[in-house]
Amino acid sequence: MTDKQRIAAAFSAAVASYEAAAEAQNLAATGLAERVAGLTLPPNPRVLEVGCGTGLLTRRLLPNVGGNWLITDIAPAMVDATRSALPSGSANFKVMDGERPEGIAPASLDLIVSNLAAQWFADLPAALTGLERLLAPGGRLQLTTLGWRSFGEWRHAHDLLGLSCGTPRYPTAVQLHVATGAKVDADCFTVRYEDGHAFVRALKAIGAGTPAPGYRRLSTGALRQVLAELGAPCTITYEILTVDITA
Repeated sequence: MTDKQRIAAAFSAAVASYEAAAEAQNLAATGLAERVAGLTLPPNPRVLEVGCGTGLLTRRLLPNVGGNWLITDIAPAMVDATRSALPSGSANFKVMDGERPEGIAPASLDLIVSNLAAQWFADLPAALTGLERLLAPGGRLQLTTLGWRSFGEWRHAHDLLGLSCGTPRYPTAVQLHVATGAKVDADCFTVRYEDGHAFVRALKAIGAGTPAPGYRRLSTGALRQVLAELGAPCTITYEILTVDITA
């Protein structure tokens, strides 16, 4: 099984538990929806959503933006969940890897949106370049992803114990700007968990437990040490990078 297949399978398996555990995703979707609401879009815009999940962003945006939507996710069960949450015929749906969009003509979209899906891309700068090619002149890409300060407490607990951490090294806002030329804003918030076990359970509940490629998972004993180091309760930082590209 490839890394992308593992990611898709994990998110499909989490569809029933996703929304109850997706506190950070909900907060990020709210912020992104507010940004998109301030854009000036053409009448009946052509919209692509990448990584719809269960529709947290979709439900906030589609009724207000309108237009012709293509709603996609790499996980088939997530596409089905979003489809079932929307009125019949309100959009088109497709199982698709947003890093390699298929069947979409260049310069054909007025808006591309994505909420906390792009951190799963193998090459984020290249993916953004590919998505930008799909924008019509004046089109906008508005996307959130995780920044390097995300899960800092989790990495620190590993470091204190001399253990390797499977969390990817996400980019800083400056690094992403330099790599892409896009406008990148950063915002941090924390989510409080009962203890480290609750944090790990929440990741699993949203399908986000897949480690960085090549990572060798910790032994049960080592994982228990990390969870104890986090303490109870514990807070986990999420840094949200918002990418804004105008074609």
